[in-house]
Amino acid sequence: MLLPFNAQVFFYRKSINFRKQIDGIIILVADTLEKNPISAQLFVFWNKSSDKIKILYWDDNGFWPFYKWFENARF
Repeated sequence: MLLPFNAQVFFYRKSINFRKQIDGIIILVADTLEKNPISAQLFVFWNKSSDKIKILYWDDNGFWPFYKWFENARF
């Protein structure tokens, strides 16, 4: 998987419940951010304690969910 060099990055300003799966995050992107979730853009979300992030990206075949858990740091 290669990310496009000129991909736009959108940060969701509020923390989200990390029990949300891809479908729930897609709804946030479409309804709240009013963006097309299947565009070549990165959508970044974090949890309330800011020690985990999720990134959603669409390529030609489907969604790539990225997940990062910071052991000793905060986002």
